Amino acid sequence: MMIKNVKLTPLVIALGFGFIPMSYVSAADLISLDGQSLTMESLSKSKVKGAKVSLTKSAQKRIDDSFDFLIDAAKKGTPVYGLTVGVGKNKDTPVFNKSGRLTSEAKKISEAFNRDMLYTSAAASGDPIDPEIVKMSMVIRLNQIANGHVGVSPAVAKAYEDFINHDIIPVVPEDGSIGLSDIMLASHIGAAMMGDWDVFYKGQRVPALKAMKAEGLKPLVPFGKDGLSLLSNNALATAQLVVGVNKAKQLIDFSPKLLAFGLEAINGNISPILPHTVGARPMPHVQDVASDILKNLEGGYLFERDEDRPLQDSLSYRGSHWGVAHARYQYEQIKTLIDIQVNSSDDNPTVYVDAKPSKYNQYPQVSQYFTSGDLSGAINSSANFDTTQLASQAEGFINAMGQLAKYSSNRQIRIINPYFTGLPRALVDPDHANSMAFYTLQNGFTALYAEIAHAANPVSFYGITNQGGIEDHFSNFFQVGQNLNLVVDKLAVIYGFELMQDAQALEQRKKIQHRTLSSNNEKMLKSLRKVLPYYGKDRIFTPDVKVSTKFLINYK
Repeated sequence: MMIKNVKLTPLVIALGFGFIPMSYVSAADLISLDGQSLTMESLSKSKVKGAKVSLTKSAQKRIDDSFDFLIDAAKKGTPVYGLTVGVGKNKDTPVFNKSGRLTSEAKKISEAFNRDMLYTSAAASGDPIDPEIVKMSMVIRLNQIANGHVGVSPAVAKAYEDFINHDIIPVVPEDGSIGLSDIMLASHIGAAMMGDWDVFYKGQRVPALKAMKAEGLKPLVPFGKDGLSLLSNNALATAQLVVGVNKAKQLIDFSPKLLAFGLEAINGNISPILPHTVGARPMPHVQDVASDILKNLEGGYLFERDEDRPLQDSLSYRGSHWGVAHARYQYEQIKTLIDIQVNSSDDNPTVYVDAKPSKYNQYPQVSQYFTSGDLSGAINSSANFDTTQLASQAEGFINAMGQLAKYSSNRQIRIINPYFTGLPRALVDPDHANSMAFYTLQNGFTALYAEIAHAANPVSFYGITNQGGIEDHFSNFFQVGQNLNLVVDKLAVIYGFELMQDAQALEQRKKIQHRTLSSNNEKMLKSLRKVLPYYGKDRIFTPDVKVSTKFLINYK
């Protein structure tokens, strides 16, 4: 995957910073998809309005070969449901005649099967998924098709490309996925491509056919394996996860700055983050996190000896680098799985041109899946749509982000307590001693932490066996992505609460105790004060929470 000359205008990111409003972003030039090298960074750019995609020549060839191989294998007798035979009352009707040619009657059977399957699978509920996520999911799905193991007709790939490039975004309800393919959700994308559902187009919800006519596009007529591939994939859940993971990365990167800010705010002891201290227990990333915090503290008063400074701080300060190190580690793990997912096929059946025979091909049960000819390979029933690894790893990542919320919430309980700070109660300005200041602010972040703790509970275990006992496993991958986005959005606000209070404490360190802050903390404090004034007299906090949160999301 290669990005060419992508240019984005400056953005004002809203409090829930997961989505870039499509109407606020200028057109990106082109994203080239090869089916093998799509990244999360590229996906973040692909979702915006004006972003366009194109398939490389090698990707287009893989798509063509995969479909041609599927049809050729079907002609030679390889069973493909809905292609080599009909369905329902037509289950005994052959699609191909004895000469190996596709009859017009049988073709109509396949087209009807594909149409009706998409119709009856479109049974979701709830509010529409954000258009940016749906667009990103279509980019993911097109890249997976370009990988060459899907077997859809080239017309399906063209439909994805056209919808993406013309910013025609299907309306997809958010409730109805059990996480082993977003069948009830993704079917709406196929229905829209057929012109039989609604889309978001130029800021309005309109019938898909109207938008397609405006752009000179013809409705898709799914055939063969097209319908299954349109609805049986995890691209929507994966796109949602990518959004949450990218947001989380922003907070993880900001965390060492916030921890340094907080340590100077509370007059903390730097002993736990010194190189030799963390070197005694070199867990993943703990040394680089500690190093980042120390760099942000260099030049500040915490390096000066202070007989009144506690030998040990509360664990939420003394051990906070462990939480960030764990979040960095979990980020690496989930990113690895996402990179595999967006560049692979999660289709059933799996179409594999040039599949290499194994030692098991000596057995008739296995050899029947292989076909030789101008194109050779195998078509296999699979469970490649199983997302247990992704869902479970994502839940581990959610837990790591929830831990950051816990650390932050506990630090905030300490930062207004004179016993821990040596500063006025609730960080009240000395010239306004009767103020309430930050005393009641704790309810706000405590409520958010309760929501995070609830969303951090694993959901991947839940499910009810259905489809006559065939569908008896679940990952709830889509819901896991929803939970991650909730946790990350709430954590950002909790960090916003903490930043406000730390800034107040730092001002008082300077004003009351005449402390010298580190250059990095001084820089961040001055930048924050440009948008968030010092708290002298009491005022309404709600706007300040939003400003503080937005500031830290964008701070570099």
